[in-house]
Amino acid sequence: MTTLIESPAFQRLETEGRLLKPAHTGPTSVPGRFGFRGELALTTEPPVMLEQAFAASDNGEAALCFIAGALTTYKHLPALIEALGGTIKVGGKYFIYVSDLERASRYQIEFHGASFYILPIDDTSVYNELIDCLYLDKTRMKKMSTAEKLDALTDGALKYEQTYEVISYEEGLKRL
Repeated sequence: MTTLIESPAFQRLETEGRLLKPAHTGPTSVPGRFGFRGELALTTEPPVMLEQAFAASDNGEAALCFIAGALTTYKHLPALIEALGGTIKVGGKYFIYVSDLERASRYQIEFHGASFYILPIDDTSVYNELIDCLYLDKTRMKKMSTAEKLDALTDGALKYEQTYEVISYEEGLKRL
């Protein structure tokens, strides 16, 4: 199957049928950046998704510089890491909101050398959580196109320097 996606970071995900319900798939307003907003299929049987996903890659890189989305349970993190495979990199900014974490839980977990922010989410959206977390101007963002919103989120994430307790995936399981 030939893909129409020109970004190496997204080509395998598209070929494997993982990019679902796209609100945006394509170049953004930043030259050289490619973005996606939708859902990312992690497994098909049973179906597991990274919901409300935002992702971007810069300058034709084979890895994503930014990804954010929501998981229904912390236990789906290994499926996410497997689905992403080589599209994660050291220095990328990866924000995963998890429904079954206690509200005060905020961790960083390393997978294949890349650090993931693991954060709780309740009855809000990943978009709103990111705006708050990254200190972005919600009023200004309302006037932006989907591509411009992806750029604002990506740029904010790439500048994000907050650190949280670094734990292993197994330690996180014990804390559920």
